[in-house]
Amino acid sequence: MKIEKVFGYQVLDSRGRPTVAASITLDDSSVHTARVPSGASTGAHEAVELRDSGTPREEKFYGGKSVFTAVAHINIKIAPALVGKVTALQEVDLAMKEIDPSLNHSGLGANATLAVSLAAAKAEAHSKNQSLARLFTPQGPLLLPMPMVNILSGGAHANRTLDIQDVLVLPHGAKSFSEALSWIVAIRELAAVRGREKGLVTHLVADEGGLGIPFDSIEDACSFVVSCIEELGLKPAVDVSLALDIASTQFFIDGKYELHNAKKSYTPAQFVDFIASLIKNQPIISIEDPFAEDDWSSWSNYAAIAPQQLQLLGDDLFTTSPTRLQRGITEKSANAILIKPNQNGLVSDTLRVLESAHEAGFKTVVSARSGETEDSWLSDLATGWKAQQIKVGSTHGSERTAKWNRLLEFEATEETKFAQPF
Repeated sequence: MKIEKVFGYQVLDSRGRPTVAASITLDDSSVHTARVPSGASTGAHEAVELRDSGTPREEKFYGGKSVFTAVAHINIKIAPALVGKVTALQEVDLAMKEIDPSLNHSGLGANATLAVSLAAAKAEAHSKNQSLARLFTPQGPLLLPMPMVNILSGGAHANRTLDIQDVLVLPHGAKSFSEALSWIVAIRELAAVRGREKGLVTHLVADEGGLGIPFDSIEDACSFVVSCIEELGLKPAVDVSLALDIASTQFFIDGKYELHNAKKSYTPAQFVDFIASLIKNQPIISIEDPFAEDDWSSWSNYAAIAPQQLQLLGDDLFTTSPTRLQRGITEKSANAILIKPNQNGLVSDTLRVLESAHEAGFKTVVSARSGETEDSWLSDLATGWKAQQIKVGSTHGSERTAKWNRLLEFEATEETKFAQPF
């Protein structure tokens, strides 16, 4: 099948902010649309998300966050280069690289390139009469990823109710995806009830659906979630463990880690010791961005002493970049990477980063962003790519449940296996 039309336009994400959508029409008249997410806690080394602030196209009603320039790049620059081409993801991505050879997609905007790349992937799957997941895993059982889910949120996602970004749970003792999700739902709902009973503020729901309950210390927040796990008859560290998203770049100021709520300041060496103590005293199996995105020495220093079973997960550290991942592999900075397609800008290149991580023995977590859409393509990618873990926020908000429901659909209708990465 061949591409007859490529069209971009502006839509809204789950926070009410503009983002980019792209549609590809094939010569069988089918239309394949993708909408891209956007992050709140963004790493400095991510691909460039093009917005209109400071340009002649700036839209005052969106405070410079409109994406009309990125949309224009789709319709004026990308579309003419793709019309008439065979619908193949690799060919579409290569054509966009030829238009904009920059490594960070600063010319076209990574939000423009990713929208077209995703639409092309969906179009190619259609041309082969496959789901998007099956485009990448044509034969055999689909591997359903382990869910990593927000219970408490702070940082940039919830008005700093916690110093860190999220306290999450990993239901690694579950035997199926649906069982894992049922445990998570129960923990999240019980946390809301117990939070209200304790007189804590729970009306604030964070960008990703977690509870914005304030805690002065990270330890208190962890203990609160552990108490909810235990109350449900689940065993911490056996059935369900904690995962933390520290997002430490946000509070790394003038060479020190400044915890505002806890009223404590740490040098990098002291913060390495603090993280080690935290892991020792709580049932934590995964920790994301415990150190700032360019504090490479702290990453390596902690990795050398971290428990072998701990998932040391880089997000801002790696930003789904092949060069930063390679540095992390060489310096032994981490053992896992968060995979975010919009940090990279192209589906095919994102997959190559994931494959490089797997080859190095890294665990991979395919992740959504704080500003999501109703699309469920992320679940297809995580499943088709055999990522083993997926992180899409909490269990509230249709932009979140769309991803969970897609995985439930796979479990109900396809031959599947449930990943057990721990």
